[in-house]
Amino acid sequence: MEPALILSQVGGAGNDGFLTMNEVMDLKLGADIAALTACETGRGEHLSGEGVMGMGRAFQYAGAKSVLVSLWSVSEESSVKLTEKFFSHIKDGKDKADALRLARQEIRKRGYDHPFFWAPFVLHGEWR
Repeated sequence: MEPALILSQVGGAGNDGFLTMNEVMDLKLGADIAALTACETGRGEHLSGEGVMGMGRAFQYAGAKSVLVSLWSVSEESSVKLTEKFFSHIKDGKDKADALRLARQEIRKRGYDHPFFWAPFVLHGEWR
């Protein structure tokens, strides 16, 4: 068993609906940022000398300069709002670290003040 993202629960010829960590590492993304906002996407296995190896690290290995991940189970509603705000600030020219900080502040003002809603999201990789 390896970490995987479930993209579809309906498999087809040669497609089981799962995007595994190894499949991600074979991709050639060249993306500025990947957002993995489902539950626990920032978790992984600690490998001696390597650190934590999980989906976030796999996306970096595949070419994403930065990856937004969550460290624990998240609320769908607040996650969507935080992600929308995050990308809105990126679009407005903010660097990634500031965009995340501002998105956290904004959802806290909208009634999601408890850290459960905003604290699990962390940015790996380039912050600019």
